[in-house]
Amino acid sequence: MKGIPAKLWLFIAAVTLLRVFIASSMALGNDEVYYWTYALNLEWNYFDHPPFVAWLIRLTTANLHLHTELSVRFGAIVSSAICTLIIFKTGKFLHSARVAWYAVLLYSASFYCSIIAGTFILPDSPQMVFWLWSIFLLLRITRSISNNQPAHKLWYWFGAASGLCMMCKVHGIFLWFAVLLLAIFINRKFFLQKGLYIAIIISLFLISPVIIWNIQHHFITYTYHSDRVSLFQAGINPLAFAREISGEIFYNNPVLFFLAWISVFGLFRKKHQLKSEIQVLLFCALPLIATLITLSIFRDTLPHWSGPAYTCLIFISALRLGSFSPSKAKTILIAALLFFVLIIATGIPLINFYQGTLSTNKEAVHLGKGDPTLDLYGWQETGKLVDSVYKTEKDKTIRTMVITKWFPAAHLDFYVGYKTGLTTYGIGEIFNLHQYYWSNRLKLQLKTGENAYYIVPSNLYDENDLNMVKIQFKDCGKPLILPILRNGSICKNILIFKLAGYKR
Repeated sequence: MKGIPAKLWLFIAAVTLLRVFIASSMALGNDEVYYWTYALNLEWNYFDHPPFVAWLIRLTTANLHLHTELSVRFGAIVSSAICTLIIFKTGKFLHSARVAWYAVLLYSASFYCSIIAGTFILPDSPQMVFWLWSIFLLLRITRSISNNQPAHKLWYWFGAASGLCMMCKVHGIFLWFAVLLLAIFINRKFFLQKGLYIAIIISLFLISPVIIWNIQHHFITYTYHSDRVSLFQAGINPLAFAREISGEIFYNNPVLFFLAWISVFGLFRKKHQLKSEIQVLLFCALPLIATLITLSIFRDTLPHWSGPAYTCLIFISALRLGSFSPSKAKTILIAALLFFVLIIATGIPLINFYQGTLSTNKEAVHLGKGDPTLDLYGWQETGKLVDSVYKTEKDKTIRTMVITKWFPAAHLDFYVGYKTGLTTYGIGEIFNLHQYYWSNRLKLQLKTGENAYYIVPSNLYDENDLNMVKIQFKDCGKPLILPILRNGSICKNILIFKLAGYKR
C-alpha cells in the first residue's frame, strides 16, 4: 500500500502472530460461538445484529469446513490488521508520520481494539474497519470542503463505508449523526454538497435488507435493544454506572483512557477555535460515549459498546503526544503497552492453568458459578466427555439437546453437536433463545414421545430452567455428573439430564 513504511508491515506481522497465538490458546467465548451459529444459516439480519459477522465467519471457516477456534476468529485478526493500516494513514493525514505511529501504538495497546474486537470475533471486528474508514473519509471530506475542493467521490465512499458499518452493528448510525451535527453547528456548506445526498442513498441501499427483515419480523431487533437500554425502570442504578465507567477504563487501557480525556479537556481549555478535523473526531466520539453513560445511570450497559468512540479519541491522544517531548511521549506509550502485555501474560495462564475454579461455590450442581474464566475453558473436554457418554447410550433414538437459553446452547452446538451429531432445540421465550427461536424451524422438530438430553455446565445451572424443561417431558432422570479438570482439579461439572417422553 502506497505510503506505508516497511517497519509498519513488520509491526503488523508481529502483532498478528501474537493475536493468532491468543486466538488459538483458548475456547470460544459465549458471544463468539453464538455468532458462529449465525454463519450456519446465512440471513439478511439476525435477532441481535446485522449479518456482516456471519458472512465473515463463513468466509474464514472456508464455508464452515474449518472447525477451529482460530478459523472462527481469523476474520477479527485480519480486520485488526486492516484497522492498523487505516489508523496510520489517518494519523499521517492529521499531522505526521510520528503522530501516526503514536496512534498505531495506542490502538495496539487498547484491549478493545486489540483483543475484544481484534482477536475475538464479534460484530465489532468488521465494524471497526468500516468505522475507521468512515472517519478517515469524513476527515478528508471536511478538509476538502474547507479548501473549496470537490468531495463528491469521497462522499460516495463514505456512503458505502458507513452503510457497511451499519451492516455490522447499529453503532454506525452515529457516523451519520456526526455528519448532521457538523452540518448544523460547524459548516452549513455540508447541506450544499450533492454528494451528501447520494451518500445517504448509498447507505440506505446497503442497509435496506436489514430494514426489510425487521419490518417482516416486527422490528424485533430494535424491540430487544430498546428493552436493554430503556430508561423506564424504577430509580437510578449506580452499580450499572460504575460498571460502565470502570469497564471503559479497563477495556480501553487505563493509560489510554486517562490520556484521552486529559487531551479532550485540554482542547476545551484552549481559547482558540478547534480545527475542523478535531471537531469531526469529537462529534464522532462524544455523542456515543455520552449516550452510553447516560443509559448506564438507569440500565445495564456493556462497556465495549463505546469502543468505536474511543478510537476517535486515540487520534486526539496521539496529537497530544505529538506536542510532548519524544522522551515523555515514549514513557507514556511504554506504560500503556506494558499494562497491556501484563494483563495478557496474566490472563491467558489464569484461564488455562488456574487450579480448579475461582468460584467459592463448591456444590456439585453449581460448581464454578460466577467464575468468568470458565466461559473460555473446558469446552473441548466437554465435547469429548458427552461424545463418550452418547456412544454408550442404549437409546439410539436420541438426537436432540434441549436448550432454554442462547448460552450455553451455542457452545453445545460448536463443541458437542459437531462431535456427536446431536442438534439443539430451543424451548422457552424468544428473549432467552434469541436467534435459536427461529433456527428451530430449520431443524427436525421434536416429536411427541421422543427422548432427549438437557446438558448444562454446573457454573450455568439454573433450577428454573430445568423445571421449564421438565414440564415438557413425562420424566427427567437424575443428572449424570461429568467433571472438567483444570490443572488437576475440578473446575466445573457437566450435568447431563436424560429426558423421556416429549409432550407437544
